[in-house]
Amino acid sequence: MLRFHTKFCIGTIILLAAACTNSVSQSESSTSSQGEEATTTSDVDALKISEIATVEKFSEASTYPTKDISETVEKESKALPTDIPPTPITNLSPTLSPTPTSNTETVASVLYIIDQSQSNVTYGVGETFLNQNNRYNYAEGVTNIVSGDITVNFTEPTLSSVGDITVDIRAFQSDKTRRDNAIRDRWLESNKFPIAVFTPTQLKGLPKEYIQGDKVDFEIDGNLSVRDTVIPTSFSVTLTVKDGEMLGQASTRLLMTDFGFDPPEISGILKAENEVDITFIFLARAEN
Repeated sequence: MLRFHTKFCIGTIILLAAACTNSVSQSESSTSSQGEEATTTSDVDALKISEIATVEKFSEASTYPTKDISETVEKESKALPTDIPPTPITNLSPTLSPTPTSNTETVASVLYIIDQSQSNVTYGVGETFLNQNNRYNYAEGVTNIVSGDITVNFTEPTLSSVGDITVDIRAFQSDKTRRDNAIRDRWLESNKFPIAVFTPTQLKGLPKEYIQGDKVDFEIDGNLSVRDTVIPTSFSVTLTVKDGEMLGQASTRLLMTDFGFDPPEISGILKAENEVDITFIFLARAEN
């Protein structure tokens, strides 16, 4: 339809142009000498032939379409430079950068306070009853008047620490009141020196990492003060921490003579050994 319309318009324009030319020629002829002929029959025929040729020429051009637009675009695209880097896409809705988590937000260290009602210190001494055919007995005395604290660093367990452990040794009670009184007044003299203090100086063998609920074995070195004597002492410790509670046991062996007194002895009746086993069983709770 478009091609037909184009042919029609071009033909109309040519005919109008020819008509205008003919009219002008006739006008000029009328003003010239009457002896000249405005237009001969042969000239008119030549003009018609020229018009027909012109129309056919334009008709031929409109009949065959120009090159496909896609081919033109493809050629022009190939002519463009290809080494131009693409423009980066910028996020039009920027978001806030995440705030880094500070290590201080994590509770690294927890302080545990020894619960006296669930803790105790026990001594154990071997004794022989001479008047009973050398019968052997392992005497034990216990007190729950003990206090102290332990700080656990869960991020770096090796940085954990133990505070002073204080025990009222005057409160030791065994299965014999007579024994207890003799210890308080004659040998240990705990009525005179009622408090023993263990001051830790070093924790050895702590793990680099700790998972709550696991059992840990390590050593605590420190100084033990009994009566008016201070002796370097080491305790072997086993403990577990879980759900805000610490359950543990510490033990060591001492010599009575190291603290300035001889083992209990009653001539012909009883003789105690020099070695004393000390066992500290404790429950500590995290401080709120």
